[in-house]
Amino acid sequence: MNDNFGTIASQGRKARTGHFGAGRGGNSMTRQEQKAVKELSEMISKNLKVIAREHGFKVVSDCAYKVLGDFLYEVFLSAPPVRRGTAIRAVVSTKPCVIDNVFWDVYEMGEVARKKPFSFHITAAHSPSAHIIKEMELPVPTVNAATLVMNEAFCRFNKSIQDHHSRCSTVSDFKAEILHDTAPAARLNVVLCEIAEGNFRQAMLLAEKELENEPYGLFNTVTDGGIKSIYDYVKEFCQKKQ
Repeated sequence: MNDNFGTIASQGRKARTGHFGAGRGGNSMTRQEQKAVKELSEMISKNLKVIAREHGFKVVSDCAYKVLGDFLYEVFLSAPPVRRGTAIRAVVSTKPCVIDNVFWDVYEMGEVARKKPFSFHITAAHSPSAHIIKEMELPVPTVNAATLVMNEAFCRFNKSIQDHHSRCSTVSDFKAEILHDTAPAARLNVVLCEIAEGNFRQAMLLAEKELENEPYGLFNTVTDGGIKSIYDYVKEFCQKKQ
């Protein structure tokens, strides 16, 4: 079993969380602007749990989430430094929970992961990235207006989530939605979907293609024999299943 869950972390956690760096001009903020960003961030964190619950979400590690069917929907709110404390960035992402379970089995983490609470789907450093389905920036005229803006964001997101789930409620639907996404995280999720559907040969072919084009990416483990990619694990797993 891969007890240490790998020693080379996933690339792309920022995309999953929707938290971005200072961006253009971020390092040249005045002290007042830095204070504004800090105050807005603190206001978001302070009110997130209460507001999220009012809209049917739970909160763990500053992530608001809900589950519809087998799909996990994650919502992240942040105060992007580039906006100098005048806007809230909001991102909603989704993935079928089953691809987490597939990933952990493939990566030899299944025994440990199954003992974890559901929040492990959100907090685990080694888990597939969710697919962004909606993102926006909402202006915040004053820090005190943050709660109203947060409420508006959750109202919009609930509608987006319902609309999404009405057309995407199975692994096959999710795979079709991300099939042409060229991002590394999306390509890995397609492979995990293939495994979830029992298409082990197709998953192995995709893994071999990834290893040819980019042998080390996303999740890797340092072993006595060198670096082992998640796609090496996929090949081994699928070979056993065929």
